[in-house]
Amino acid sequence: MKRFLILTKAMTLMHLRNGYVLFWNFAFPVLLMFIYGAIMSQYMDYMTPGVIVLNALSFGLVSSSTMMLEMREKSVLRRLQATPLPAGQLIGSYLLVNVIIGVLQSTLIILAGVVLYDVPVTATSLLLSYPMILAGLLAFMALGGIISGMAAKAGTATAVGMTIYFLLMFISDMVFPLDMLPEWLRNVVPYLPAYPVVQLVRSAMLEATLDPKWLTHLFLLAAYGIGATFIAARLFRWEPKA
Repeated sequence: MKRFLILTKAMTLMHLRNGYVLFWNFAFPVLLMFIYGAIMSQYMDYMTPGVIVLNALSFGLVSSSTMMLEMREKSVLRRLQATPLPAGQLIGSYLLVNVIIGVLQSTLIILAGVVLYDVPVTATSLLLSYPMILAGLLAFMALGGIISGMAAKAGTATAVGMTIYFLLMFISDMVFPLDMLPEWLRNVVPYLPAYPVVQLVRSAMLEATLDPKWLTHLFLLAAYGIGATFIAARLFRWEPKA
């Protein structure tokens, strides 16, 4: 347990000393709220849950995956492999640090929504929202694990993650309502990984209740998370690609 705590502290400090991490995971989400608020402030109730999922998706596909690749490129993983530290503790510590960062990021967005745009948030809505946000973070990080396993460099992972991120951003009901999309696309979107998270978080936060299809959404999210975790585990490498 002591080694796990030491590793978790070291990972946390490593990420918090990285200006890139601090900007994109803490400053940029709030900046994004300002941008959306300046353009369509009357819709910020609807937009805030979407921004939360949007940033969780970015964190999982881009930030989380590049963190692992940077540790691999800097030989951090190689040095850890040579220690008695079990691989399970490494993955557990990595997940814990990423979850803490992701949850803090979501909390900043909620605070910005409440303070700047009077987004209606209650204790009940928060109690229902955070488990849904956490479920989304875990699924998105698992998908990011596939990217970090396949990519040879952090730059490649960033490019792949951002491409998927932008594709899902515009069609997953995060920013633009689903009824604005072509009919053929509306039939596909509900099966994409970001869509169920948006529905779960938006219903929980704005209505303080579970979405009518919450079981279906959670089942789909679990399928993505478990499937991606299995693939990411098979692709995991301690050392960079030759």
